[in-house]
Amino acid sequence: MYPALNTMPSDVNIMPAAATASFRATDPRVLLVSSLLIVVASMTTVRTIPGMLGLFLFVAAWYAVTAGAAATVRAVRRLLPFALVILIINIVLVPGPALVSIAGHRVVSAPGLHDGILFALRLGVMLMAVSVLVAGAGAEALAQGIHDLLRRVSRSLADRVAFFTFVSAAFVPLFIDEIARVQTAQAFRGGAVERGLFRRAAAVRTWLIPVLMSAVRRSGQVALAVELRDVRSRLIPSLPPLHLRAVDVAWLALAVTAVVLASLARQG
Repeated sequence: MYPALNTMPSDVNIMPAAATASFRATDPRVLLVSSLLIVVASMTTVRTIPGMLGLFLFVAAWYAVTAGAAATVRAVRRLLPFALVILIINIVLVPGPALVSIAGHRVVSAPGLHDGILFALRLGVMLMAVSVLVAGAGAEALAQGIHDLLRRVSRSLADRVAFFTFVSAAFVPLFIDEIARVQTAQAFRGGAVERGLFRRAAAVRTWLIPVLMSAVRRSGQVALAVELRDVRSRLIPSLPPLHLRAVDVAWLALAVTAVVLASLARQG
């Protein structure tokens, strides 16, 4: 059997309770525009720590509504090592007045601490915004949303971009599933990854090559399944029409408001 093309990673496919499901933004156009707006604003107009922190809290809350509190905690925990690396690099390498000195040598600079916190929050905002997009819309919905946004510019461009988006998004869960398969197989052979950041990083090389080889094989299966099912021409016509709900408009308005407030926030 060929692999399914519409599966999503287990950690972002958690359905919230019925009480909160009605508050989710499900229109892929709203998710695409909001995520793009937040990412662009985090790199351009939001330049203060309070503004970036407020934008991060908004995106984290949106992700919690979409994927659940447990998935949000896991996502934040995965961000912490990268944020810590960014913080350390900036406080050590960025020149400026010393905030902490040892034996007359600057260890931590005040501008470095500021930049490190700002850049770490920026990374968190960008990754959480993408997580909201992935959690709120599957591969078919993303393709349909992109097609609807681009078809007013060029129909042929919309068809191509939608198709490549669908195939790319559908391959992500297959790749994640393959990593889990290889890690499970190595665990049965006594090669389980030990705890600890550095030990886990050193163990990556033990499963990276098998995963890449398997990914190449499975990508061929996906390509063959796409051709046999004529997905390229049947994808968009087979999908139901999009309907913009009031809750989608509300989330888009909240995203615009959060970006504006974060951009106007001043350094405390």
